[in-house]
Amino acid sequence: MHIKVDIMQWGKCYYFSTLKLMAFSALLESRIGICKNPVCFGLDPVLSLIPAEAGSPEDKIRKFYFDILEEFLKRNTMPAVAKPNSAYYECVSIGAMQVLAEIIATYRREGILVILDAKRGDIGKSSEAYAKAAFDVYGANATTVSPWMGSDSVKPFLRAENGVYILLRTSNAGAADFQDLKLASSEGKAYKAVAEKILEWDNSSIGAVVGATNARELAEIANFFCSQRKEIPFLIPGVSIPGVPGGQGGDAKEVMNALKEGGFKKNMHILNSSSGLGYAWQASGKPSNYASACADALERLMEAI
Repeated sequence: MHIKVDIMQWGKCYYFSTLKLMAFSALLESRIGICKNPVCFGLDPVLSLIPAEAGSPEDKIRKFYFDILEEFLKRNTMPAVAKPNSAYYECVSIGAMQVLAEIIATYRREGILVILDAKRGDIGKSSEAYAKAAFDVYGANATTVSPWMGSDSVKPFLRAENGVYILLRTSNAGAADFQDLKLASSEGKAYKAVAEKILEWDNSSIGAVVGATNARELAEIANFFCSQRKEIPFLIPGVSIPGVPGGQGGDAKEVMNALKEGGFKKNMHILNSSSGLGYAWQASGKPSNYASACADALERLMEAI
């Protein structure tokens, strides 16, 4: 279904022109205030979970996310942010990567901020190319970056009007392989060294990825930044929707309480749910209702927060 977008409306034109003048952290606060929620919708297409209809895989992906967006618009219930993971498009086809660019542009035209979850990070020149791809080619507001190659791999992403989320503390099973290694210089772990570097790279465009599945640790990391008088935006993946399989088990209420316990006060932290929102139809077993099921799940998540 085609989304009709009227971007010539004065209000939207003013909004989009204003975005270019705002630092990313301020832009986040503004967007969350407008939406009255900090939800990030993960757009990760899994073809086996997208209700089968006639057409190519690319057409199915496009229709799936455009139908969901149309349902959001119809209800006037919107997530603050959308986060497509580029790998889920790259593994389908070159054409699906073009669909990714279409989805980013269409969601952005409706005021939704878009984080391209690409987890880049390479030597300086390569990072410059990756930054141009994320911000200038795909047109994302922000992207995710691995810090493990150091400052020269991160700096090309640091644009005032764009955001970069540094992988700080992830919740996958293998995270302990490196993130939990003890530092020789202190009693802290390796991920704390990343947090300290983020402070050194202090920039209004920097945020951090911190998983949702360990509320105590989330509070401790928030407290570390607060102790340095530097609250930065957190992207918190892994929030699950009850009844929907495939989630990582993070609880929205526990996450919000952990942020408060850690001393965070600004409204610029986003909670991401991918499978829980996108494939919420699995809870009812009615795949034809995928768009309304996603919007229902979004509303439940907003209420929980």
